[in-house]
Amino acid sequence: MEIILKISTNKKLITLFCFLSLSLHSQNNTDSNSYREDQFYFASSYFIQTESIKDFKQNGFSGNFQLGFIRDFPLNKDSTRALGLGLGYERNYFTSNIQPIEQDDQIDYRIVISRFLESKNKISFSSISFPIEYRWRKSSLNEYKFWRIYSGFKIKKNFPFYSNPSYGSELVIEEIQDWTSSIYLNAGYNTWNISLEYDLNPIIKNKNTVDGDNLNVSFFRLGLIFYFL
Repeated sequence: MEIILKISTNKKLITLFCFLSLSLHSQNNTDSNSYREDQFYFASSYFIQTESIKDFKQNGFSGNFQLGFIRDFPLNKDSTRALGLGLGYERNYFTSNIQPIEQDDQIDYRIVISRFLESKNKISFSSISFPIEYRWRKSSLNEYKFWRIYSGFKIKKNFPFYSNPSYGSELVIEEIQDWTSSIYLNAGYNTWNISLEYDLNPIIKNKNTVDGDNLNVSFFRLGLIFYFL
């Protein structure tokens, strides 16, 4: 059942990607008041842990960098409302006192309670994201600086963790959630925009620390996103 579900999910995402790719070559046949806001974007955000884990501490910079492209599909004749479909890449880092440990060919986790060691555990992973968003803006054919509110939903394909612990060698951790999703809101004026994003799934699921505490790691993200035509 799990294999069938993964195949079904992959087919849906491949269909979405093909639709997005084909749309890049489509022509805009709407009237003279219509236009497209096809945009490249770059964003950086800070991670805030959303789940309560006993003795957990987040340290240093924990966040991500992302870039991608959004294809714009106007929903009205003035193009002030639109649907956006995109493809992006994300690189994620978080530093905390969660330390993965490899024992007997399996990965265990512990919470390090030490002022010196707790800030030395770094975990990173990459994701391919598929954003789908509703776009509202106060733009026009001749107005390139405008207010916008873009809200949407992301599906993400995640790749394995790389753990750089406080001591010991780097570990590659395969037990990351393959597919996760999030909701987001981007709002601002011209190039500068505030970005809010909330994970709907934990990045590590159904894992406990060696002390028996549930390790549901998911985040709320706060940052800035920049759009470029």
